[in-house]
Amino acid sequence: MHTLRVDSHVFSDSVVVEAQGAVDVSTAEDLERRLRSALVASRGRRKLVLDLARVTFFGTIGLQLLIWADQECRERGVTLWVIASERAVLRPIEVAGLTGRFHITSSMPSVNEYAVAEQSQTA
Repeated sequence: MHTLRVDSHVFSDSVVVEAQGAVDVSTAEDLERRLRSALVASRGRRKLVLDLARVTFFGTIGLQLLIWADQECRERGVTLWVIASERAVLRPIEVAGLTGRFHITSSMPSVNEYAVAEQSQTA
């Protein structure tokens, strides 16, 4: 059985959900629960960051959660950012043809840089 640790942090302009371990059928419920809470906490914030940098396995259920979270964020006017740098996460997203759907970056500072650039373009 795989394990997954999920933590979340609320900041002034964002909510960050960090996952560490395997995202599969046996662990996805924990991630979904945290994402649901993060969506509620994202009210009045501009972005929800899903940090998957320490995920070692990312199954189809993980892709389904990403799509669901993205739809929920769009409905709330929140931008979903995905931090991913490992093949275990990037490859399934690529194979599913979802690379262009998400804001994917390799680190949290990059999320902040992209968000500033995005704001500049809309101003």
